[in-house]
Amino acid sequence: MTLDNRHAIPHAIQQSIRRAAWSRVLGATWLGIAAMSADAASASAHASASNRTIIIDAQGDSTMWGYQTSDDFRKSWQTPNNPPALLQAALRARFGPHVIVQNNGVPGATLVDREKGVNGYGQPYAQFVATSPAHIVIVNFALNDADNHVKEPPAAFRAHLMRFIEQSQGAGRIVVLEEPNPVDYAANRTIVPRYVAVVDEMAKHYRLALIRQYGYIGAMHDWRSLLIDGVHPTDALYRLKAERQREVVEPIVAKLVE
Repeated sequence: MTLDNRHAIPHAIQQSIRRAAWSRVLGATWLGIAAMSADAASASAHASASNRTIIIDAQGDSTMWGYQTSDDFRKSWQTPNNPPALLQAALRARFGPHVIVQNNGVPGATLVDREKGVNGYGQPYAQFVATSPAHIVIVNFALNDADNHVKEPPAAFRAHLMRFIEQSQGAGRIVVLEEPNPVDYAANRTIVPRYVAVVDEMAKHYRLALIRQYGYIGAMHDWRSLLIDGVHPTDALYRLKAERQREVVEPIVAKLVE
């Protein structure tokens, strides 16, 4: 037997070494495949979340609907630059086409009308919200309610708003309150602020997101020039109001889809 033969590794041991090496290779391969599968699953889950349809129900009066008028109210129309349409466009720019903002504003409506399902509404709000597919509801009433302050004082408006919030939350909706824009007539100085205060109070009481429009717009030196008729916004003000909505609603949508 030569020196090389005397120190040669037995064949059985060589096979054992080869099997161990292949086991290590296969183990590393399977770990890599598992990691790739986990990454793919994570990416798929994220894509599914990103593709989830999010519906926002925009409730309110003519300033939500997008009312504009001319010729001393003889002509009127809905501007394509209404806040819900602009909000939808802004949210889709970030989240894609799966965000839908439904414009359910009704010109001339009060919160009482919405609750009872009259004067432009097909059914009481309790029935509507029970079957609505919306995840988020934005509510922007107060101006017509303030005009009707003799029959609906701020205390009554508070009770109706509390009911609206509780019915919405009971149906699983995320509620966002929105202040009205200021208006250029006497009630704006004395009566409207009392209704705005109720909106702010309810946002604090229920810990809800609040879109602050009234004071922000009213602090602008030229805010009256942004009203087409002393009440309803021009397109420029509608765009500003929509941007204020986006600032509040976008983080909520992000939590739902990301």
